[in-house]
Amino acid sequence: MLSFFCRISLILLLPLVVSAQVDYLVIGQGGLPWNESNEQLIGLTDTVFSGSLQPVELDTSVNFVVGPRTESGQFTTIFGGIWDISSTAPPHVQDLAPYVYGSRGRAQTVDGDGESPTDVTTVEHYTFDMGLALPINRVVFYAPEKGRTTTRGSSGLLLKDLYPRQYAISSSLNEREFLFKHPRNNFDNVVAQSLNHSTRVADVRFPTTFARFMRVRFPTRGFIAELEFYGEGFAPFTSVTSQLFDMGEPVNFGRLLYDFETYRTTGFGSEPVLAPDAPVKIAVEVRSGRDDTPLVYHITTELGTERAVEFKTWDRAPEAAGASSDAVRNRGKAPGQKGSVQDDLANWSFWSAPHTASGEPIQAPDARQFVQVRAYISSEEVFAFGRLNSLSIEYSPLLANPVLGEVALVEEPQPESGVVEVPLGERVTLTYDVRADFTSDLQTGFDAVRLRTPDKVDFQRFEMGDPLVVVEPDSLLVDDRELVVYFPSRSVSQADNVPLRLTFGTRVFNFNTVFEGEVFQIEGKNLAQSIDGGDASYLVSTNGLQVFAPLEQLTVLSELESGAGVLTPNGDGVNDGLELSYTLQGILAAEVEVEIYDLGGRLVWQVASEVRGEGKYTDVWDGRDARSVVAPGLYLARVSVGTDLGVFEKTRTIAVAY
Repeated sequence: MLSFFCRISLILLLPLVVSAQVDYLVIGQGGLPWNESNEQLIGLTDTVFSGSLQPVELDTSVNFVVGPRTESGQFTTIFGGIWDISSTAPPHVQDLAPYVYGSRGRAQTVDGDGESPTDVTTVEHYTFDMGLALPINRVVFYAPEKGRTTTRGSSGLLLKDLYPRQYAISSSLNEREFLFKHPRNNFDNVVAQSLNHSTRVADVRFPTTFARFMRVRFPTRGFIAELEFYGEGFAPFTSVTSQLFDMGEPVNFGRLLYDFETYRTTGFGSEPVLAPDAPVKIAVEVRSGRDDTPLVYHITTELGTERAVEFKTWDRAPEAAGASSDAVRNRGKAPGQKGSVQDDLANWSFWSAPHTASGEPIQAPDARQFVQVRAYISSEEVFAFGRLNSLSIEYSPLLANPVLGEVALVEEPQPESGVVEVPLGERVTLTYDVRADFTSDLQTGFDAVRLRTPDKVDFQRFEMGDPLVVVEPDSLLVDDRELVVYFPSRSVSQADNVPLRLTFGTRVFNFNTVFEGEVFQIEGKNLAQSIDGGDASYLVSTNGLQVFAPLEQLTVLSELESGAGVLTPNGDGVNDGLELSYTLQGILAAEVEVEIYDLGGRLVWQVASEVRGEGKYTDVWDGRDARSVVAPGLYLARVSVGTDLGVFEKTRTIAVAY
């Protein structure tokens, strides 16, 4: 965990915020070096371009499965991963943990010794997990130079003459193939094979393919000395996970900013050229916490249950026989042995949704002292890559500590079940209580609250005080997905700390909706602060910001409404456009197509085609096809939504008349 980091004060030209208390935690160029701040690098290096991270480039002449041995003699890859070697597949895969299983002699396939045979018996198959995906284009194997057979009845034969006469090489990015596909079967992607191999050295070349798992099969057995793997270009999926950063005190988080560039090369060792059009992407996730570890460590008790302990205690505890460090079963464990390691959901947030553009607001809870980031870089081209120069987290002191929110149905503030249940797609009236506490004189309070909603709200009233009294807000902003209430004439501060309540009508379109909100100062020095779910009012008993809807009511696509269903595109301003309205429910993102067909099933016009999330949508058709206004008659309007569960669609008959 790092408690030291570079900070750069925010400097703006506007006089209002020249002294703003906004800082940046900077990693990379201009801040803390990558090699001092990362917890794990997968396929990335900071040694090629000073101060930046970029994917490792494969040297076409280097067998990447053989690296230097460890002090204890273990075999490694060139990326530093230590080979795990077994006769069978592992229970799961792990990044940077290469694994090989298969016939006897499997250890000799990655030992770097090209003279000794893999085994004194003939080989049949070997399956490899490289520990990360790589662009692979060549596999080499060859007969041992030394040794004779010792098998009864056929001893004394030269091993170098008994090489396999048939082989099949297959690759995969799918861990299920690696874990579960029988080793006598190929992976789905067969990159090379031969039924009549006639030389002692097989230098098998094939079009470069992104692969993490490789399988080499020998339908007719023989002896080999080594298996070598080569590639070209850059790893297609790479990532960096930072260490934990201690901000010194709980803070509010603002934007996530990063400096990311995309490049292309023409081959190994060539000079990279900036390529903004390269198919390379970056996604950054953030999580925040209240303590210095996002994990909870357990040891086994005398009753066979588990007890949470500090890491030092867990680390000193003995390992259970045959158990891995992340084991979660206690059966057979003696008291005091290592137990499970689990996520600390009480003190740490989940990883946020990916941030795919610099400057996006950080989607991690505020009022947390610790923060961690991880970035994923992906490329669809062998010689295209991304370079991450720096990554910055914007933050400022708290406005209050904490700021709690609690949502409830206005007619059911204390539901018997303790949760808010509402019907899907129907307008309901909710209350949203907010309460703040103050723990420092530096916490300046707030004079506005912003509430994010799944649908446009019908604002009803704003209340403050204890008891609550209706207050006319100084101003109000309502749009399709947001409600903002401004009250600078009666701000919440340490001197005047009162609870507040918003009452409004809206609809929900998912079985689990979180009403996220934040408080802020209209002309303040600090960043906005997110509202945490909790006990904000003694009048309400839900203690959270979640609203649930029964799953059996979930319909991805609601009824398709087309108004009068008649379109008269004659330019008189009456019914010149036909509105097609529908609601999407229970989805984060899905491919949506809105199309017009004639009665013969021919596509007339595509009104919309894009990825959309839950909510209400209205698309308008103006009665035209690609050339002109369509002929009078009947047409079909079709809305289709492609999801993991299948395609949902609705159609309506519409009329065009003049």
